Amino acid sequence: MIIDEIKDFKDFGKVISYLSQIAPFLCMINMMPANINEIEKMGCQEYSLQTRKIMPKKLYKYFPNTIEEKTKANYSIQALRDNTVYMQTPNNFDDVYDSDINIDFEKYQKLRLIEYCSRCGIEVDKTLSMQEIGNIFLNVIYTSFKNFNDSRNAFIQKPDSEIKQLSNELFCTRLEINLRENNNDLGIAIGKTIFDEFNEFNDRLKNTFRVTCFATTPYSQLMWGGAYADCHRGFCLEYEILPNEEKYQEIYQNLYPMIYCKIRPDITERLIKIQDERMNKEALWNIYFHGALRKSIDWAFQNEWRLLLPMEKNQEASKYCMPFFPITKVYLGNRMPPIKRKEIIDICNEKNIPYIGVKRKSNVFEMEDCAIKCEECFKYKNDLHK
Repeated sequence: MIIDEIKDFKDFGKVISYLSQIAPFLCMINMMPANINEIEKMGCQEYSLQTRKIMPKKLYKYFPNTIEEKTKANYSIQALRDNTVYMQTPNNFDDVYDSDINIDFEKYQKLRLIEYCSRCGIEVDKTLSMQEIGNIFLNVIYTSFKNFNDSRNAFIQKPDSEIKQLSNELFCTRLEINLRENNNDLGIAIGKTIFDEFNEFNDRLKNTFRVTCFATTPYSQLMWGGAYADCHRGFCLEYEILPNEEKYQEIYQNLYPMIYCKIRPDITERLIKIQDERMNKEALWNIYFHGALRKSIDWAFQNEWRLLLPMEKNQEASKYCMPFFPITKVYLGNRMPPIKRKEIIDICNEKNIPYIGVKRKSNVFEMEDCAIKCEECFKYKNDLHK
């Protein structure tokens, strides 16, 4: 190791040089460093097997304990009462890059043009530039419009699936709309149509699954202090992981740790192959591994685990609430208003769930359990009756 060769401060430059060389390959998984190249060699089965070995015995989820503006419902209370977790779409996450799969648009555009040329009975040289391939496809579509006043006749190859047939129809419909909106400029209309496809494909990939997130500690100041727990006014639920109980097998097998790293792999070619195919296990794993489970190293402090489940886009909202492992403890934020604190305590007593308040340590920047329960606390009882 180069670190062992450092004799004095003058060799500090060697450290910086070494770190800069290995930084692109480093990642953090469950607070442990790993080589991202080695991780990427694993498939779904191997990654799942290895991560079962490091899964914590307890997982935690922070809740704001607030009323949702549109529905006027308190989903935090619902999660506590029903022992459920809400599976949400990544589009609602605070990190705009969360679960965002790296699909290069220029590469996507070229590959899509090659695919459409093939459906028109033309095999093009893949070494040609995107502009050259685009011109070939444009001429085919132009000829179809000229001879038949329609673009559908350009697709002379019989689709090998209903999905590809629908894809052709959708392309032609979008093309007609974009022609009307762009003064019948065929080049612009084709480009806009493929761009629309690109955006729709990205959205579809994110809507392939739903996710809920967990922490590995109930004492994270960043989680308590942010929106997750409404700046200490919310609460945190502790769940006991029971890997051997049959009724929890589905959720146990679909829990994964996040991979925090610097790089975002380009998997455009792998994913575009399944754009007009039914989703299979390999494709779903690519979406999970390179999207839902990949996050910037800047977020490593969260040490997050995720439950990922494939779900249909138009599934009933009630089915997004999934029963989870049993709640074994409730941690109450130190800024929780007395009335709300009493509501949580009453639920805990009703369900026989232990609870404790969380406060700041007096001498270090850390959180800790309160020394006494709320019912025995003079301040809580006094504030409650004000």
